[in-house]
Amino acid sequence: MARHPFVSVIIPVRNEERYIESCLRSLLSCAYPPSRWEIIIADGMSADGTRDAIERVRKESRVLITVLDNPRRVTPIGLNLALAQAHGEIIIRVDAHADYGEEYVARCVAVVREIGADNVGGPVITRPGADTPMAHAIALAMAHPFGVGNSAFRTSAAARDADTVPYGCFRAAVFERIGLFDERLWRNQDYELNQRIRRAGGRIYLDPRLTSVYYSRPTLSALLRQAWANGYWNAHTHALHPGSFCLRHALPGAFSLGMLLAAILAVLALSLPLSIWVIALALPVWACCVLYAVLSAGIALRLAWQHELRVLPSLLLVFPAFHFWYGLGVVRGWWHTLLNRYPWSPEDGIPRWENPRDTRLVTQG
Repeated sequence: MARHPFVSVIIPVRNEERYIESCLRSLLSCAYPPSRWEIIIADGMSADGTRDAIERVRKESRVLITVLDNPRRVTPIGLNLALAQAHGEIIIRVDAHADYGEEYVARCVAVVREIGADNVGGPVITRPGADTPMAHAIALAMAHPFGVGNSAFRTSAAARDADTVPYGCFRAAVFERIGLFDERLWRNQDYELNQRIRRAGGRIYLDPRLTSVYYSRPTLSALLRQAWANGYWNAHTHALHPGSFCLRHALPGAFSLGMLLAAILAVLALSLPLSIWVIALALPVWACCVLYAVLSAGIALRLAWQHELRVLPSLLLVFPAFHFWYGLGVVRGWWHTLLNRYPWSPEDGIPRWENPRDTRLVTQG
């Protein structure tokens, strides 16, 4: 491999006017030889000022920046379009919602060559998407194990092998060996790809030298929309690729079902004469709900005490709302897979597989 292998940075975007310019400028702060790397942006037909922001940066950049149209507006399709145009020996997949430290591209190249892994990435520092108590509470919750489980890149800065990493830096040969992003997975396609790499004997590595800054959702409604979609698509991912199953993705589904069951039992207990079976079923469920409430409140209080007390009311709401809404997405996703109902169709240009466990890839022709 050359001393400065050619690098392709690929970015899927849609309506990222608020973040894309900062993202690009953070990447371009790198001193990696401009002639030895490129940026390819797959735009899902943005309706805001995303293209104008990209053009402002492109006029000043010595690095080649190419913008591709992604008329189907689906992230993995955009990623595969960008991969089809990429010339790099090394591919860095980044997100417009994040900023990257100085020399990020150079460090990615150094780490992937040093470690020898198929994909490397770094910890994410979560920052609030706005200067409000709710936005700060969301950022704290999305960086805490109680909020996001054992997601190493969100909660740990230690160098280690991992199940997945954000903003992966790949050897291009990986895509020739194991295939492209699964275009049926409008979300969670990165996680599934990493599991495919691991099943093929590859290695995913988390390295603290590749730290990035991610801006979390600024409002509770935006967070819950994201949670619902992530839960929904995680269920589809597990159905289409059973080997990608992860307990932290499924637990919120059980949590939401438990909350609904507790509510139903409460109604029955209030509306019907008390009976042994209602009490026997209700008490364990209610005990779990009380335990969750105490644990959630305790962690919220501790985080607020460590950071700023003004976020406490928001934190008390964020944890249960996020977990419940994520879980509802998981439940709905599994319900659709059981009914063999998927959110794609032949009209989208993506076949609707009859077998929900079909693992074939749909790639851009």
